[in-house]
Amino acid sequence: MMKWVGRIVPAAAVALCLTVAGCSSGTPDSARSAPSDAGTSSSASAFPVTIGSSVGEATIPARPKRVVTIGWGSQDAALALGVVPVGMQDMSGDTADKTGILPWDTPKLKGAKPELLKYVTGEVPYERIAALHPDLILAVDSGLTKEQHEQLSRLAPTVGFPGKPWLTSWQDQLRLVGKALGKSGQAAALERSTAKLISDAKARHPEFAGKTIAFGSGTTAGSYNLYLSSDSRVQLLHELGFTVSPSLPSKASSFAEQLSLENLDSVDSDVLVSWYLAEPVRKKLESNPLFQRMPAVERHGYVALTDPVMVYATSAVSVLSLPWMLDRYVPLLSAAARGKAP
Repeated sequence: MMKWVGRIVPAAAVALCLTVAGCSSGTPDSARSAPSDAGTSSSASAFPVTIGSSVGEATIPARPKRVVTIGWGSQDAALALGVVPVGMQDMSGDTADKTGILPWDTPKLKGAKPELLKYVTGEVPYERIAALHPDLILAVDSGLTKEQHEQLSRLAPTVGFPGKPWLTSWQDQLRLVGKALGKSGQAAALERSTAKLISDAKARHPEFAGKTIAFGSGTTAGSYNLYLSSDSRVQLLHELGFTVSPSLPSKASSFAEQLSLENLDSVDSDVLVSWYLAEPVRKKLESNPLFQRMPAVERHGYVALTDPVMVYATSAVSVLSLPWMLDRYVPLLSAAARGKAP
């Protein structure tokens, strides 16, 4: 499940449970009774706690034991804080091995096998979530509507996103999940150590300073998607020392805007990062003279991302994806910043 403009998601409609409280369960009793590993460091004094979001409030009465996560970021933040969800986002579309588990999540699961849930914007697996008997649902970087939040809240307190859909920073993901789990102190420490990874990478690469950056994607050969300056992809590059190109859109109805190929030359940056949904799309776009005349491409400052996990890691920045991604990403950015990209 990817947060792209024009992102490809399963097209088949999911039959939703109309009366959530009456959803039948296909989960064995043993699975129902097994709590998530909520850890021992949660503070009981942190509860009850009320957390607001753009789609509604969640009041969590006590330390949660059965946590379900959907969307982006929630499962990474929970796992980083030592909590293994009983159900979490199925990432099969973003992992080359199709296991549905991201490589940085696997070691944090410690052998546990959460139920994998297929959630995309507009399609919430209410029945499967109900079958897990959650006492907390985390969707801190998602596309939930107020109506969907209300439906999920009938099952368990549901923590939504603080601003716009799919635009929650990794810092806010961690803070919200930490607060919901009674682990705000641990979350703050993790935020500091993760921020240091970024600042250390910035210090090691002074060539990023003063170089303008843009981030786009190709989902069809006939157009190009350009991400907003507020998107987490762009913000990470800014945190690494780049300057956000003034040519990036700052206001739009979503997290990106679509450009016609005739307007590609309006994207003026020293470095351009772009991911692609399919190799034929990438090759067709890159062979287009209009694409080849983009300033960053002409300057050999162009980074193309095609590996599904790397695409996800740079698109869905989280406390766990960052350490995995930086070692692979920074060398590519360094070559581009020096005008030595392939």
